[in-house]
Amino acid sequence: MISGRWISPFTGKVIQNSSEIDIDHVVPLKWAWKRGAKGWTRAKRERFANDMVNLSPVELSLNRSKGAQGPDEWLPPSGQCGYVARFVRIVKQYDLKPTKPEARWLKAFLERCRS
Repeated sequence: MISGRWISPFTGKVIQNSSEIDIDHVVPLKWAWKRGAKGWTRAKRERFANDMVNLSPVELSLNRSKGAQGPDEWLPPSGQCGYVARFVRIVKQYDLKPTKPEARWLKAFLERCRS
């Protein structure tokens, strides 16, 4: 067992046992695939999958409950505004194309965060 100290952005909880963490893709790979990554080169897909901006150590159970869902379907227990803002930054950086309902949801959610 590897021990260390990870702080989950999903809860703020300190995790010290590596068997309790999972590495989350903020923008899930399957979600990205359906919104443009399918047309990328292999090199760009690998860069996206390993981009540290898109990776976070989180509770294993929460990451498993998230699966390949976008924020309109799943949100972490805490830090939701920051999570969605990060999600949107990554989507824009990689020129992914959310569906129209997803784009409307993301915009409305971030507007609520700003008010």
